[in-house]
Amino acid sequence: MDTYLQMLKESLDKKIEILNQILQYEEQQQEMVKQENFDYEAFDKSVNEKVVLVDQIEALDDGFEKVYDRIRSELLLNKDKYADQIRVLQNQISEITEKNVSIQALESRVKMAVDNRVKKDRLDLQQRRNSGKAAQSYYSNMRRLNYVDAQFMDRKK
Repeated sequence: MDTYLQMLKESLDKKIEILNQILQYEEQQQEMVKQENFDYEAFDKSVNEKVVLVDQIEALDDGFEKVYDRIRSELLLNKDKYADQIRVLQNQISEITEKNVSIQALESRVKMAVDNRVKKDRLDLQQRRNSGKAAQSYYSNMRRLNYVDAQFMDRKK
């Protein structure tokens, strides 16, 4: 039984470690969005690396549930015997919950910042296209104005 409880504790420790890494990625992404020259490729790479960590967390969660399902009845019957270990697990779970809330808050801020950045970049691109079209139209019209039709030439052959 102690081995199973140790496995649960190690699983939660690993999950906390991965959540800390995800928090670091979120903070890096937040800084990336604030930069003047936003690097979409670096941001995308960061998101992909974060996805790998999320997959690891899901695998840990699956393993945790399987182990917990095996020992649930024993823990419920002998709460007093395993009270200290249960308390440690509960503290870890509350720490994980806090980190999840922090990550979700950061993710929503980063998402909003990225959405605003994309809108701004689209407007800038559209404005540059419109400026280019206006300049092209101006030069095209000016060329037509400077064109003098041969008025005195005989067009008959």
